[in-house]
Amino acid sequence: MGMALKIVKWVGIDFGQCLMSPSSLRNPRMFGDIGKLLGKHEMIPVWIERMRRLKEKYKTYSLVKEKHREEILTFVFDHDREAYELFGQKEPELLSMAPGLREFLIWINAEGIRPSVVSELKKTLGPVGTDMITKFLIAKGIIGSFQYFITPHGKMDLATGEQFENYRGTSKESGTLYDEILKELRTQGIQPQECVMIGDKRITDIIPAKRRGLITIQYTGHIDEGPCDESDYVAESFFKVKEILERL
Repeated sequence: MGMALKIVKWVGIDFGQCLMSPSSLRNPRMFGDIGKLLGKHEMIPVWIERMRRLKEKYKTYSLVKEKHREEILTFVFDHDREAYELFGQKEPELLSMAPGLREFLIWINAEGIRPSVVSELKKTLGPVGTDMITKFLIAKGIIGSFQYFITPHGKMDLATGEQFENYRGTSKESGTLYDEILKELRTQGIQPQECVMIGDKRITDIIPAKRRGLITIQYTGHIDEGPCDESDYVAESFFKVKEILERL
């Protein structure tokens, strides 16, 4: 174990707009690849235009991805499930990682901490590699740097694939998911003030975590929701996150 960390014993990181950037959803290359694979070259500009219109409707690709994903199937691909499934396969390959993330993960693991991904995943957990988030971690070669994938549908050990049911029915926004995390950590002798939550969304990542005593870092590298009283720190990259943790 390294010697830089004095206080921190647990780190949780949100996925969307934190670990990854959704900006590649507007990448014409993805739709081009799908059209070529399916022999539907004529649909490529149609899909690109529909995705642009969907983004205009909901203002950001982040909202499309997180809250209106079903419209990618129903509107963009007009219920073409084969095209939509290819989209799901291509997406993790094209999504980009947050600046400094790989370097941060190497460092934090050397310090003896494997972070957990803490996400409001909407779908039921399946095996590792069957959901968008673990596909992304695998595609980027960083899944081994994380310990758990924690969601309102359960917790998954990313090394073994074992799943735990005690998180079912919790949520980040209500704070019950953080209550469950802290309940488990206390059995290991870890207190809230020794835990760090990193995320971009005030109502799910920052406010409920801070109210339970966690150290909070508001990540602004992809989306900046503006100042938040419950943010202990603000970071625009994971290079900055590392600097913050080294000072604690």
